[in-house]
Amino acid sequence: MQRSKIAITLKNDILKRLDRAIDGKTIRNRSHAIEYFLNQALGANVQKALIIAGHKDFVCTTSFEGKPVIEHGLELLRTHGIKEVVLSLHKGEKEAQKTLGDGSKYGLKITYQLQEEEKIGTARAVLSAKKFVGGDLFFVLYSHVVVELDLVDFAAYHAQADATATVALTSIEDPSLYGAVEMKGEKIVAFAEKPKEKEGVSRVISAGIFCFSPEIFDYIPKEKIASLEKDIFPKLAKEGKLAGYMFEGKWCNVRNQICFPERRQTTKKHEF
Repeated sequence: MQRSKIAITLKNDILKRLDRAIDGKTIRNRSHAIEYFLNQALGANVQKALIIAGHKDFVCTTSFEGKPVIEHGLELLRTHGIKEVVLSLHKGEKEAQKTLGDGSKYGLKITYQLQEEEKIGTARAVLSAKKFVGGDLFFVLYSHVVVELDLVDFAAYHAQADATATVALTSIEDPSLYGAVEMKGEKIVAFAEKPKEKEGVSRVISAGIFCFSPEIFDYIPKEKIASLEKDIFPKLAKEGKLAGYMFEGKWCNVRNQICFPERRQTTKKHEF
């Protein structure tokens, strides 16, 4: 991400407020503080999202809390200003198209992307949506995840993190079913997909929701099955291009029947 140097003059009381927001982690210095709050004020202009479904052992119309689980994701996106969604489905999953239609009843425009192959991997599903998302930031959600997350703050955090991808993070006692991460500051420096508990790895895990810059497509191979967690995130972590966003709020993995109404850790949300 390219940056330009500028000179600005600010009132002393504004500088004092900026200085109070600097914590050395989320906000490192005055320059970073100005960029952070400008991103929050102006918004990161995320208007499109990809939802990845297509699991052989789970359908996105599975009922959860009185509605199809995928409706929770659609409502989260709509309430945060997303206008268009592409839904990646296995070609045999017809029920979702019947249930969701064109998305107008949710205040969205839904485009369907059918996975012709038996298994393509989550990264290939992202690559297949390249024409849809264009050259802008976009969100990616797994259809079996239900989450309470401030997507505006999430996108602003990604925009100032100098990262190609930002992973929403939560914590769990047993990380063996998920992608566990190791953090250094705001960056993820190691990513282990479904580690064995005995390895003593971090209990901080991927929550299954991401914010991507269009540069993500440069990391995804075109002609092979590829997983975000196994193939793409480790590369980004090594290059310092993978950020982590800890959040508080509800997080449920409906596929694995795990649900936490409140989280123990959170990225500090700064007030200016």
